[in-house]
Amino acid sequence: MKKHPRNIKYLTAVFFMLLILTLFTAASFAQLTIDPGGLISIKQGSSMYIGTDFKINAINGSSGYFSDQTTNGDVTITGNVSVERYLVKNIWHNVASPVSSANSSVYVGTDLIFYYDETMIYNDWNFGWVMYSGALAPFRGYDVLDSSDVLVDYTGTGSSALNTGSYTIGVTITNSTPSEIASHKGWNLVGNPYPSPVDWQATSGWNKTNINDAKYIWDGTNDQYTIWLGGGAPIGINGGTQYIPSNQGFWVQATSNGNFGIANAVRTGFITGTPDYYKSDEFFDYPLVSLVARGDGHTDETIVRFIEGTTKKFDRNWDATKLFSMNPDVPQLYIENNGYEFALNTLPQIEENLYVPLDFKCAKAGYYTINLTDRTNIGNHTELYLKDMLEQKTINLRQEGSYGFYHDPENDNARFKLLFNPSPDVLNGITPDNYFSVYSNGNKIYIIKNTIKPLNGQVIVYNLQGQVISTHPLSENKRIQLTINKSTGYYIVRVQTNQSVINTKVLIFN
Repeated sequence: MKKHPRNIKYLTAVFFMLLILTLFTAASFAQLTIDPGGLISIKQGSSMYIGTDFKINAINGSSGYFSDQTTNGDVTITGNVSVERYLVKNIWHNVASPVSSANSSVYVGTDLIFYYDETMIYNDWNFGWVMYSGALAPFRGYDVLDSSDVLVDYTGTGSSALNTGSYTIGVTITNSTPSEIASHKGWNLVGNPYPSPVDWQATSGWNKTNINDAKYIWDGTNDQYTIWLGGGAPIGINGGTQYIPSNQGFWVQATSNGNFGIANAVRTGFITGTPDYYKSDEFFDYPLVSLVARGDGHTDETIVRFIEGTTKKFDRNWDATKLFSMNPDVPQLYIENNGYEFALNTLPQIEENLYVPLDFKCAKAGYYTINLTDRTNIGNHTELYLKDMLEQKTINLRQEGSYGFYHDPENDNARFKLLFNPSPDVLNGITPDNYFSVYSNGNKIYIIKNTIKPLNGQVIVYNLQGQVISTHPLSENKRIQLTINKSTGYYIVRVQTNQSVINTKVLIFN
């Protein structure tokens, strides 16, 4: 590698063991190449001169990285630039161009190239997709599908070709009439403009003023979105990490109209592997419940956690909205609260008889499970149950660990509840409507108290003409027995308390 004499003393390149640099020299050709798995990092305060062609190679599942972390992009390239990315066939890929002069024609063999215009959603967020042909704008994400495996080659000439420095893109949240629900609004498809990974948790270089501090990356292999939520307590969902791969498209959700910004300070020369979300070495200093739905070879995770100062509503930078799989046959587990759909919901504290509504949907009928994962962190004193309202079953999740059920696409999505420290009434499905059971035998009327709650009130017996036949105060006895010495016929028994009124028709024989 030839270095410019003026820059030798300023060059600080960080090389890792996986770095493979190949310099081809001939009478008419020279090229600096970073092969898959290799990387070069140019630290702040340094510079680099590349007096030849520069190429970053890729294969399926791996590419080279070039991380320019200098403030002004202090890298000079005199030759041609080439950055490769491998796209697997028949999988939608969210992509972004790492060079300034690329055109949609780089995606050879397909015209299925789209961007997303959030302002077009109207009453359906799927209306935002726009087929596209033309120049690829830096920092914008695109969605591409090809029927063949393709090695995309983004090319340009000179230093200005390779994206570096600061970029800004507008983000929108549209209120239309009729309106989409809140969790479907504000989605913007952007893209990592650099030929290197970026760190969502970088302390400088991001402008997230107008977005929720979360990024979503489509995993086409598993038909699922991985999520990383930053904010005050960063965490990954569905295996998401804090890193965004080079020239990778990703989603952000705007909280207001404005701008989203990126700069070289967020670039990194190293990206860790995606962690398994069943890892047991994670540590959370707050209560957390992680549930994963499984079925037909697919999974989907949802999280409930408890951090003081949050609310039961959507809290910016503390909650993550649900972004659904593009494959309707993938099971989707999520939290529905007041019309808002969460992948992660942060609540202020665990309370007695707290329940969290869990929705499940999938276009494919079959047998599925909901599993409590090893990420869960709740104290031994906290009871945790899952209630299936369709089957009217309630299981102790801490003891069972998993619940299996048959799903039909016609089922109501609002099928489950996650119960924290439920009372016996909650576990047994006792509500004000069935606090008491009333029946008769001969000339006897029996009132059975089903609830454990202390209740004040009275029992009133009426004939069918509305006349009061008998009254009796409620007591804490489990059973009350009344004798009615009246003519045979039907009577109305009213059990009236400060919380409910139950009327039952009974038949008396005398």
